[in-house]
Amino acid sequence: MSKTKAYLWRVALVALLVGAVFAAPKPASASNLLNGLSIRGGFFTPSSSGIRDITDFASWGGGLEYQLPWFPHLFNGDNWSTSISVDYHYSDRTAGIFRDLPVSINQVYTFNDDSGRSPYLGYCLTADTFGGTNNYLGLHQPTVTRMGAGLIFGVNVTRKFYVETRYEWIDQHNTVGDTAPSGFRTYVGYRF
Repeated sequence: MSKTKAYLWRVALVALLVGAVFAAPKPASASNLLNGLSIRGGFFTPSSSGIRDITDFASWGGGLEYQLPWFPHLFNGDNWSTSISVDYHYSDRTAGIFRDLPVSINQVYTFNDDSGRSPYLGYCLTADTFGGTNNYLGLHQPTVTRMGAGLIFGVNVTRKFYVETRYEWIDQHNTVGDTAPSGFRTYVGYRF
């Protein structure tokens, strides 16, 4: 590489670094990074018989949710918020094993505060990765990813704690024995 070409690469790199410094005028602190993050735990109650036979009542799990203030809203208004959530549900019983990893983009409308609690209502678009086995029927569902959508209802109990439930419909094509994880997911969460 010639000296002129090397010099131009160095100038371009310095210009890129200076631009990055001006683009981020204040350093991100730990509190800024945690703003919008919540951790939650709960259960998935399936509506399909193929999973209900394995999990009995529910498949327990937990996950993370992160608010995305820069993401565009489908509807207008200041009370709309957008988040992305990742959850994991697992059930291992004599009847079989069920694994579920839903990743959702959520948009919710938060209603006005009433006695310290503010309800919210919204919808989600989900990519759900699931799989497992049913020992009684001798079925095995390979791990697959299917798209889905759902409705969300929740209550902000305090500024930090919330309770949320959602019903999601997941596409069933090419699943074994009615194993698409459509059903209710209910969580209790804590916002940092």
